[in-house]
Amino acid sequence: MARIHVVTDTGSDLPEKIRQELNIHVVPLSIQFGDEIYRDGIDLSVAEFYQRLQNDDELPSTCQPSPADFQAKYLEIAEPGDTILSIHLSSRLSGTYQSSVIAGTMVAEEGIKVINIDTKSASIGIGLIAVEAARLIRAGIALEEILEKLNYAISEMQVFFVVDTLEYLRRNGRIGNAQALLGTLLNIKPILTLQDGVVSPLEKIRGKGRAIKRLKELARQVRAKYPDKDLSVGLTHAMVPNEAEQLALALKEELALTDDVILGMIGPTIGVHVGMGTMALLLHPKM
Repeated sequence: MARIHVVTDTGSDLPEKIRQELNIHVVPLSIQFGDEIYRDGIDLSVAEFYQRLQNDDELPSTCQPSPADFQAKYLEIAEPGDTILSIHLSSRLSGTYQSSVIAGTMVAEEGIKVINIDTKSASIGIGLIAVEAARLIRAGIALEEILEKLNYAISEMQVFFVVDTLEYLRRNGRIGNAQALLGTLLNIKPILTLQDGVVSPLEKIRGKGRAIKRLKELARQVRAKYPDKDLSVGLTHAMVPNEAEQLALALKEELALTDDVILGMIGPTIGVHVGMGTMALLLHPKM
């Protein structure tokens, strides 16, 4: 019997436990420190990455998976007649999606159908779409309806993240429309978003504590916008676990969520661009 599989990339920041429970497959991006190249989550742990990010003089960069990397994963998990939902980082932030598209044409001759999905998102925003896909597959929902629900979730995804500094985004060329925030006053913590897959400024808040409080307020606004819909919520952080855990518990109660907040670490793929201290809140209504 033909099956449907879910593949994503390490930019999704999904906790390993959830990936295993839902059988979500991951293709890693690579992190380069000077001449040294590491596969995210395989050759380099989150803790090791942030230690090096703090201590190394040279800023690391990311390398997208090659089409051959995706091809290998597709052939590993699928058989002729199967379908793969390949769910990835915003195509305006990385070439990962394009690599998956090319790989899809490479395995088509093997009778494997790949549907490539540009989430126009990053971090747990990708992860939420992958989790939704996996849960719908388990529920026996037809492929056409799955795609309709995923497209709705992508179109309604709300993205809010706070960074300690814009320097990493600037130096990696991912700052997008937030360029105007550079050089703002000391202790300003910008709340950023993604607009059509590009980093954009949302608000300027003085102090990390106030910025996190504002994240909670923004989440309540989303709940008010979709009063009759259940919400899927993900929260990731870069080495600030206590703040993230407290916020996740508060959101579970205040948003009246059916499911727990998916709480994870911002891994190297995204951490290269945002740096330590970042907290990212992403949520969408279910169709």
